[in-house]
Amino acid sequence: MHAREDLALALDVAPHTPTALVDERGCLHGWSSVFADVHGLKGHEIRGKPISYFWPELDAERWAALWRRIQQGESALVVHVEEHGAAKGDTVELEIDRFVCDGSYFAKVELRRSAAWRLHLMQQDILEAMASGAPLKSIMDRLCLKVEEMAPSVVCSVLQVDRHQRMFHVASPSLPAHYAHCVDGVTAGPKVGSCGTAIYLGEAVEVTEIATDPLWEDYRHLVLPLGMRACWSSPIKGSDGRVLGAFAFYYLRPRGPTRLERQIVATCLHLCMIALEHEETRARAFELSFTDPLTRLANRNRFQERLGECLAMACDSRQRVAVHYIGLDGFRAINETLGYEAGDELLKSVANRLVSIAKTHETATRIGGGEFALIQTGNLKDEDIANRARKIVDVLGAPYSAANRQLHLGTSIGIAIGPDDANSAHDLIHDAALAMRRVKELGRGSYIFYEKDLNDRMQRQRLVESDLRGALALRQFELHFQPIYNLQTGAIEAGEALLRWLHPEWGTIRPSEFIPIAEQSGLIEEIGTWVIREACMAASKWPVSVSIAINLSPRQFDNPDLAKIIASALAMSGLEPPRLELEVTESVLLNDSPVNAALLSALSGMGIAIALDDFGTGYSSLSYLHRFKFNRVKMDHSFVRDIVRDQGSLKIVRAIVMLAHSLGLEVTAEGVETDEQLAAVRGEGCDAVQGYYTGAPMTLAAFIACLGHDGRDQARLPDLAENARTVSI
Repeated sequence: MHAREDLALALDVAPHTPTALVDERGCLHGWSSVFADVHGLKGHEIRGKPISYFWPELDAERWAALWRRIQQGESALVVHVEEHGAAKGDTVELEIDRFVCDGSYFAKVELRRSAAWRLHLMQQDILEAMASGAPLKSIMDRLCLKVEEMAPSVVCSVLQVDRHQRMFHVASPSLPAHYAHCVDGVTAGPKVGSCGTAIYLGEAVEVTEIATDPLWEDYRHLVLPLGMRACWSSPIKGSDGRVLGAFAFYYLRPRGPTRLERQIVATCLHLCMIALEHEETRARAFELSFTDPLTRLANRNRFQERLGECLAMACDSRQRVAVHYIGLDGFRAINETLGYEAGDELLKSVANRLVSIAKTHETATRIGGGEFALIQTGNLKDEDIANRARKIVDVLGAPYSAANRQLHLGTSIGIAIGPDDANSAHDLIHDAALAMRRVKELGRGSYIFYEKDLNDRMQRQRLVESDLRGALALRQFELHFQPIYNLQTGAIEAGEALLRWLHPEWGTIRPSEFIPIAEQSGLIEEIGTWVIREACMAASKWPVSVSIAINLSPRQFDNPDLAKIIASALAMSGLEPPRLELEVTESVLLNDSPVNAALLSALSGMGIAIALDDFGTGYSSLSYLHRFKFNRVKMDHSFVRDIVRDQGSLKIVRAIVMLAHSLGLEVTAEGVETDEQLAAVRGEGCDAVQGYYTGAPMTLAAFIACLGHDGRDQARLPDLAENARTVSI
């Protein structure tokens, strides 16, 4: 043929595929331009060359045999030969078929994709699947099936190992499910089949005869019935050298891997490494997004997501979803007392206990700080939910061991039920949290169900906080003073400063309502400073025999300048330090803070009197008496209230007075409301008394009137006692 005829023939046959026409002697008579491009030759360089020039395996003898087969057969032949040139060492697939043109017989040789090219396409496909966010199992199933297409005589599987070296099938689409089930969870080891051994050793393991190889001794009964006779397994290693899993070929006859199969596995191991590391990264990202790093429980984000799922299912099945919002009572004080390391240890213990009582379908969560939650779902009655809450209170309330101490935590639980209370995750969590805070207000260590009016109360609290921020500047605060009488002289020896908020819209707001809000919002420092200055200024105008008592909030001790503020108030008012008595509660001392101890010592060193307020109600009140320098204890009103009708209270009052006097401390009885109570505390030796019976809190003007002119016509306790009546708050 002439060159023009050759070219025309080649274009007519296959202009876009690498194709050549070869005669009986093996000489090329035509070719497509793509064929020339693949081999990097021009047309005149190809002319006259034998097919053995391109693939030496197709020498004259082998070509003659192939020629006879294609001329006699009805279907094309597929031949694998080795690529030469730039891609030397690669395997090439040729499809050879009979071709007739103008009565002349030829062989049409079509160059199919090489193994490397097909692996390249597979690699692209798998990487695109990873990039699209497909699940790991879907990606690995796809890989196995593509490999089995390229190597039809193998069955492929991919295993992954966890941190305990336990194996799990990620993909084995051509193996029965029961086989994967039997292997999953088995720990890799030196005689655990091909895969377990490869993972254990970190190197490829070729078993050409499963029936006799000792590595399969304990597992051959699982694979021989499936027709598997040989197995070649290679460890999948991460970029850091860790073994992530194993990639395995099973064979239906005893043999080892071919050169093509080794080439396939080399590519697949790299793909598996990328996929498994990508899955680890995705798992870590999920963990960071949805897991509390300290307790390993679900975090708030995952909790809200899971709650939404439960609510959706509950609506379809007419079930109920209960949210138990759990607050640890006293955790903050323990955290500050023993340090954050001990606090973290305690939170882990709480989480473990919560998990231990959570059922399979329930979700335990750490919301943050000392707050946890539990989702309970099912055909729930109110009693079922209450029983679960009681169980949580009991389990979390048992003693803990942390920082070499035995610690006790109470538990307050708020319960909201969906769809009864709300049908969205956000609203249900909000309602449960409100209920939990209500438990803490009522005394802690229990549970309550959410009620609709809680929202109204919390809305009021938010409004109070909002208006509280401007109350000081608007001069809405006023100090009232409650007289404290000396039981020996009957005269007023001090006045306790008590804050009142005169709201223009709501009238007088009780301190029990706005002081906790001020403490939570951080406003207490500013308000407390104002109280100290105003009280000192007022007392400076009283007779020198009358002192001023001021309550300090525990939050004020967070201010390192508290001593300076008090010293400045004394200096500005001219009040002598001994005429100032600061009342602190046990919560100030509970965390055993060196800063608080130093501050109390500094105040005492200035000559200021220190009183321990609400004495007898805390767990450690007695221990504080010898650890800190006090001048007075103020006996809690709960003992005084029952002193007449309860012998136990009477004995406690007697013991407190004896103990305090033995330590050189004075005792003030608070909350006296009847003449019988007054007589009882006087008889037990108390030094001073205050209460609504002896004098309710009053304005500064009224208090000064009680003091009289220079104290000469001051109101006396006996006079009050003769005409007094019981007054209750």
